[in-house]
Amino acid sequence: MTDRAIISLGNRFRGDDSVGPYILHRIRQHLGDMVPCIENGGDMTQLLEQWRDRRVCLVDAVLAEGRAVGDVIRLDGLAAPIAHSVCGTSSHGLNLAEAIELGRAVGALPRSLDIYAICGENFATSAALSPAVAAAAAVVEREIVNFLMAQTGGPPCTNSP
Repeated sequence: MTDRAIISLGNRFRGDDSVGPYILHRIRQHLGDMVPCIENGGDMTQLLEQWRDRRVCLVDAVLAEGRAVGDVIRLDGLAAPIAHSVCGTSSHGLNLAEAIELGRAVGALPRSLDIYAICGENFATSAALSPAVAAAAAVVEREIVNFLMAQTGGPPCTNSP
């Protein structure tokens, strides 16, 4: 299943911004090497190469005015317009919407882009995940694992006769 990838954005040392790497780590425990899990600290130009020609589940934390902490925003990143609120963390130079548009311009888009944006509140250095963000992370983790298991028929068999 090499045409798929799970990509996390965010900084693992900045409170709720670490939810992407946190989910990625937990998904690796379920799927092992079945699907590439790529941690991107917010380098949107590097993201263009990481997602090119792949089917991508992308996980990130956002500040979204009017949304509760722990809300999950799910988007088809290639079809739905990306609201400014989904690009609301400050750890990235280009924002996600700009990266998608740049990818369109240079022919570097993924085949599909399922975005899971979790609304956070505390992006301070060395802070822990907020309880509501941790709860949302468990939901997103299950959704992604279940989706990928359904697409592949489950993990490879490791028993030998």
